[in-house]
Amino acid sequence: MEEICAVNNRSKGSIYYHFKSKEELFMFLIKLNNEEWMDSWLAKESQYETAVEKLYGLADHYVDDLANPLNHAIHEFVSGQVVSQEMLDEMLALIRIPYITYEKIILQGIERGELKPDETQDLMYVISGLFNGLSTLYYEKDLKEIRRLYRKGVDSILKGIQRVEPRKTMKD
Repeated sequence: MEEICAVNNRSKGSIYYHFKSKEELFMFLIKLNNEEWMDSWLAKESQYETAVEKLYGLADHYVDDLANPLNHAIHEFVSGQVVSQEMLDEMLALIRIPYITYEKIILQGIERGELKPDETQDLMYVISGLFNGLSTLYYEKDLKEIRRLYRKGVDSILKGIQRVEPRKTMKD
């Protein structure tokens, strides 16, 4: 809470005046954080042409966001609280916002022949699991090493889903 007050140059009282509870405040912050993350990605996405480039770009986007102190405050709050089903449902809805982006990139890759035909939703869950799972390394590794591991994760997934043109032989 002290970090939030410092970042916003507000007292606890003025912040709580606008929110009924800490939970409501954190839900607002999670929503705001996710919207900013998506807006930032959408601004970057156009610099990548292929689905493969976009997957690497997304990996970098995740790593770039790991240093956001709000992410750590949210994680600490969520992991230390008993939340209502309503709040859990609301958090899950916010967490799922990037799913559309992942599926869109995967579908684009399949349609352009970059990726093998497959269930886009299955691949979306795999990519989401990779990106979210590796984010816990923030507490163990430096950002350079985390970025390397994110890119290695994308490399590993692409080995299974990327369409590779058959090699031409002397007979061809």
